[in-house]
Amino acid sequence: MVADLILRNLRAVTFAPECAAPELIAIKGNKIIYAGTNEALGQMKGPHTRELDCAGGIVIPGFNDAHCHPLAFAITLRYVDCSPAQVSCIADIQAALRDKAGGVPRGQWVRGANYDAAALAEKRPPNRWELDQAVPHLPVVLVERSGQQCVLNSSALERCGISERVAESGASKLGRYPATGKLDGVVSGNNELVAKAIPPLSEQEIDAGLRLASAEYLSHGITSVQDTSWSNGYRHWAAMKGFKDRGVLAPRLTLFAGFDAVEEFVLRGLKTGSGDDQMRLGAAKIALDESTGNPRPSQEDLNRAALEAHLAGFQLAFHVSDVYALETSMRALEFIRKCSPVEPIRPRFEHCPVCPPALLPALAKSGAIVVAQPNLLYTTGPHYLQEVTQEQLKWVFPFRSFLEHGISLAFSSDSPLTPCDPLRAIHTAVTRMVEGGAMLSIDESISVADALRMYTYAGAYASLEERTKGRIAVGKLADLAVLSGDPRQMTAEEPFDGKVVVTLIDGKVAWES
Repeated sequence: MVADLILRNLRAVTFAPECAAPELIAIKGNKIIYAGTNEALGQMKGPHTRELDCAGGIVIPGFNDAHCHPLAFAITLRYVDCSPAQVSCIADIQAALRDKAGGVPRGQWVRGANYDAAALAEKRPPNRWELDQAVPHLPVVLVERSGQQCVLNSSALERCGISERVAESGASKLGRYPATGKLDGVVSGNNELVAKAIPPLSEQEIDAGLRLASAEYLSHGITSVQDTSWSNGYRHWAAMKGFKDRGVLAPRLTLFAGFDAVEEFVLRGLKTGSGDDQMRLGAAKIALDESTGNPRPSQEDLNRAALEAHLAGFQLAFHVSDVYALETSMRALEFIRKCSPVEPIRPRFEHCPVCPPALLPALAKSGAIVVAQPNLLYTTGPHYLQEVTQEQLKWVFPFRSFLEHGISLAFSSDSPLTPCDPLRAIHTAVTRMVEGGAMLSIDESISVADALRMYTYAGAYASLEERTKGRIAVGKLADLAVLSGDPRQMTAEEPFDGKVVVTLIDGKVAWES
């Protein structure tokens, strides 16, 4: 069979035993038709076959980001970037917002994102009065990088209808200045007044942001993303379908359904697996702590939500942010198995940053896939090093222990919370080096080969797509990344200095450096 595209002069990491070390990869349409020796070049090459010289680089299956938030990422790319890479103190934030305000029409909002209070020189977020000093005449919202907190200036507080007399809800907390008790502009949690008052970005702005996000994903070799947002409803599905159909977002998309939206998907005949290989419906996100604002939802409520989504035909993805959530999520799976004759569809535990050794056997028995974020280990590592005991440090992102106990593990970024760069995440998983250069529980490091698998094949497995992608083998989708060096040589002393040079989706070059 004559190929449309041939990749040659390469080494490959395939994760497919039958294609252990191909020298040449041939693609027809959007599928791999050959992965083997150079001897087949003559029969695969025709007059219109294109060739890609990989210059001795490593070819891997495209990275699959198994937990991220593409729309939130797109939106923050349209905001003023106040991340630690751009600002180091409150004065820097003020300057960036002041500069942005110069081009914002009167009455519209100035928006900033990704500030990290711990990384600022002052070790605190700015307050309303400091934002007033920078932009006194326009409403300003500054979103913390986790998305769980924001700061409003006085104009924004007024627009939101938040005054000294407004009562706090269970899902939100209003910060106050200790000396006077006056509102300082900091809003934590999900505040309905803020959500209603801040106008959404226009479709044109979201379009522009998604194009930037798409380019960023592709530049890191990411060919598939899984949107795990708990707030996703059918309108998000329809909107993202439109963006995908117009080619705004190039990577393949699996969009999770928020638990509260399960019924509206079911009424339209949709469940996990609906869609096609460009965009499909994923798991139901069970995140009652986020959707209700109660950090400790009851076991009864969790059981009911999980069973309802399971009976509707959905894979389940539990938000597991701490040990309490881990234990209650495992009990919810036990409850489902007692109540339903149908086994849960490959359940997922999103995050699972802490797992005491005593819970590892139960976690393995639950059959859940842990979808973790090594970049969160990198950014939160210094906090753990300061706040927990040496014994408890062994519980933090215990990647090796997960694998040794037979627990399925996939990697992801949770972008925009952390950068979407898989190679940076892989370095953290391998070296256990956290921000600042310290090592956290080096015994929990894993091999580069395992880390690469966690970010490719394991992501496809976690979303029930391993039959079509995640490996370099005949019949698989031709989603590939070409690296300029071999990441398998990386160590703490010798970080990988290569990069992604070409990203292919459906056998076509989607991005090249």
